[in-house]
Amino acid sequence: MPADADVLRRDIVAVCQRLYQRGFIAGTEGNVSALEGPDRLWITPSGHHKGLLQPADLLLIDLQGHVLFGNGRPSSETPMHLALYRCRPDIGAVVHAHPPLATALTVAGYRLEPPLLPEAVVALGEVPTIPYQMPTTWQFANDVGAAMRQAEAALLENHGSVAVGATLQAAFNRMEIVERAAQILYLAQLLGRVQPLSPEAVTALQALRQS
Repeated sequence: MPADADVLRRDIVAVCQRLYQRGFIAGTEGNVSALEGPDRLWITPSGHHKGLLQPADLLLIDLQGHVLFGNGRPSSETPMHLALYRCRPDIGAVVHAHPPLATALTVAGYRLEPPLLPEAVVALGEVPTIPYQMPTTWQFANDVGAAMRQAEAALLENHGSVAVGATLQAAFNRMEIVERAAQILYLAQLLGRVQPLSPEAVTALQALRQS
């Protein structure tokens, strides 16, 4: 394979290892993909422990989900990845994980709001919560794609979080910020008071984000 493909595969494996080390995934949870070109992408395989993944384990698929290179089956969440790439030409990478507090918020019926952290507003914008659908299905995938036409990250009800970016690093960064925002919200609730950013502050931060 071309050298750039080798680099991309190593980068995907590195992101999987960081997700595992941070406790955002366990065992075979989670999936990561990145575009190699406009019509094909590398994606993690189904049923593999992401902390032990090797570049040779990844599969190259097209935007219809057909395997072009590699052995085994692509991630069972391949439809979600494909739906995101199809609806957002600016997306170059997708990271899906189960960060504990962000996931717990959805299980408890909370959303990742109100806006609390300047960094989260600038990096993420609004983070929607996508109602539960059976994972791995095209119905679920299309719901995610529709909800994230303007979003950089989303909570998946009872199913973790997904983040996107022009690069793998950008998508991973957003996943980290989602979990940090969930941690701060949780701790503020424990302390008994959640003080959100003012509407004026949010407007100014959104303008900074757009610039």
